Amino acid sequence: MCGPVFYRHGLHKIQINVLFAMNFFKTALISSLAIASSSIFAQALPDIGGVKIGALLATQKPLMEKVNADYKFSEIKTREGKVVGIQGIAENKNNSVNDHMIALQDDSGKIWFLGRAQKYPEGGYIPKATFISALKQKYGTPSDITPDEQSMLWAYDRNYALTAHKASIGMCPHGAGGNVTTPRTDLSRLKGDSINLAVPAGFEPNCGIQLNAKLNRHYASDMIVGSAIQIVDHKVRYDVLEKKSNEEEAARKKALDAMKDNKPKL
Repeated sequence: MCGPVFYRHGLHKIQINVLFAMNFFKTALISSLAIASSSIFAQALPDIGGVKIGALLATQKPLMEKVNADYKFSEIKTREGKVVGIQGIAENKNNSVNDHMIALQDDSGKIWFLGRAQKYPEGGYIPKATFISALKQKYGTPSDITPDEQSMLWAYDRNYALTAHKASIGMCPHGAGGNVTTPRTDLSRLKGDSINLAVPAGFEPNCGIQLNAKLNRHYASDMIVGSAIQIVDHKVRYDVLEKKSNEEEAARKKALDAMKDNKPKL
């Protein structure tokens, strides 16, 4: 009797060990996939000169300094004096701005907008085909591109996945917006001598990240004399502002409800 009993207990023990091993490897596989997925996700987010969208501005300032050693930095503030970002401006020997970089942060200190505009000096112009090839190598195939190949859009969905042309239609705007006067950002247009970078006044509900590149071509050749790249995190801004709007509407409704039983004293 002892033999069979020992055998059954031994078999049960082996089964437990096998199940434990299977569960262990299953858990390890899921963990490794999660880590790999998070790594891919992190790598997928675009940057300008190594400065990352979604990162804490405080950690990216040293990287902005490396983009151009000639940058002179200043804070960007709202009309009330709240610091919402920083900008670096570099000038040429004629005191004309030739490189302008902007990073804007949300209330948590994370970058939701990145922009850089450059003018290239004579002798430093870049062939258009070379420039477009470099953009595609860095950011991937554009979701949309104009016929003259001077304006490009990379549209990311709310899962921060880069979308193809058909899927991107209507998802993200093709430009970062114009002169901003709305209370949503409370910023005026940011200008540098003949260089300007506009930040968006509104944000799209279905857009994750919008990346635009604009190339300025020489009037008499196929050389690029200037460029502007802008990255906007619509998802973060839209969700925050939508929550704020809903809270304000709820407070307004509560205030109105509190007055519904008021009667005039005649």
